[in-house]
Amino acid sequence: MKFHTDQSKENTKNYYGWVIASFGNMVIALTTITSFQGTGFFLKAFEEQKNWSRTLISGASSFARAESALLGPVEGFLLEKFGVKKIMVIGNFIAAFGFILMAYTDTVLQLFFAYFFVSFGSALCGWLPIMTLMNMWFEKNKTFAMAFSITGTHIGGWVAPLLAFCLFTFGIKNTALFISVVFILFSPLSFFIVRDKTNLTKNTLSTKQNKKKFRFRLNLHPEIKKQLTQRPFWIIAFTHMCSTTSIVTLTTHLPAHITDLGFSVTTAGYIVSIFSTVGIFSQYIAGYTADKYGKKYILLIFLLFQVSALVVLSIFETWTGLVFFAILWGIGFGGRTPIITAIRGDYFHPSVFATLFGFSGIIINIGTTAGPIIAGILYDKMGSYEIAFRGLYIIAFIGCLLLLTLPAKNKIQNLEK
Repeated sequence: MKFHTDQSKENTKNYYGWVIASFGNMVIALTTITSFQGTGFFLKAFEEQKNWSRTLISGASSFARAESALLGPVEGFLLEKFGVKKIMVIGNFIAAFGFILMAYTDTVLQLFFAYFFVSFGSALCGWLPIMTLMNMWFEKNKTFAMAFSITGTHIGGWVAPLLAFCLFTFGIKNTALFISVVFILFSPLSFFIVRDKTNLTKNTLSTKQNKKKFRFRLNLHPEIKKQLTQRPFWIIAFTHMCSTTSIVTLTTHLPAHITDLGFSVTTAGYIVSIFSTVGIFSQYIAGYTADKYGKKYILLIFLLFQVSALVVLSIFETWTGLVFFAILWGIGFGGRTPIITAIRGDYFHPSVFATLFGFSGIIINIGTTAGPIIAGILYDKMGSYEIAFRGLYIIAFIGCLLLLTLPAKNKIQNLEK
């Protein structure tokens, strides 16, 4: 089949953007199960095999989040200056190196360094690069395309029981080394499949002068300066932080919480698989409805599902309660993810999408860095996650209230005229 790159025909099956979106599925699945959904299983394995406290172990994950916060703008700059393809190729090798370090980790300090490279490499080859590509390649179907590529998040969740089995059967070393090989194999795949779309037609800053300024003086680019002084950037960033704090905290502590209730680690993997499966259907519904009816209030609905799931998790300790949580969480987490990313495209120019997303990462990672550590401290002191979970649903609900203050895109445009 011959593929074309004409964005006006993005609805056709041979549009190359869909090829990249399909590959994005695979990339996000890999980075999800290894450095996101799989984090809690790795940390549970380190807890049992090294006898380290949950505060110390969760600190390694939070350290990686803090690194992402500091390097987020740098990651965005690298993507826009050198192109997504080159950065993804390099990112895969960095992530592979991180897992090699993890395989030979004997101290908590070594674990911190391993997570630094795993997190940095995964950031350069995973979520932000794929979202940047979807933002460049699609216009009318942007939210749906992002939802399609984000399916990898939930496909990765299906692998959670297998990851748990491997960690506790073959050990951390063998599992981490196998994952490093997979990342190395994805590097040439990224080189041959990914294409940077530079002809962004009507959404591109068209003058050579603008291109030159953006390339060499990114921090002074007028579009970035303008967006950093307007409300939408800050409202979206803080809303994103409030919802993502609970997501990252649960990826770190949910497997441990489920085992505390008397279930096995593999059972925890089944819970991840349940909400991942529900999330697939939810995100496609979200992508379709958000493109058709608008993103703000559709996003609010899914954020409220996320809050409801956290309330259920904090109250019920039975298998039925966990399944109920997983269904609600799958609806909320699956639906909010593509919309909260795509809504930025309504306010940010495509030429600075990655950089502004990187800057918002500084705010987002305040919660994602502190959340796992605070939850670990509360558990080590009280022997329960009850207070931590209550705090998470309060923060998530605050994010819902913040979203209501987001001005309409048309209102912003009218104020600029």
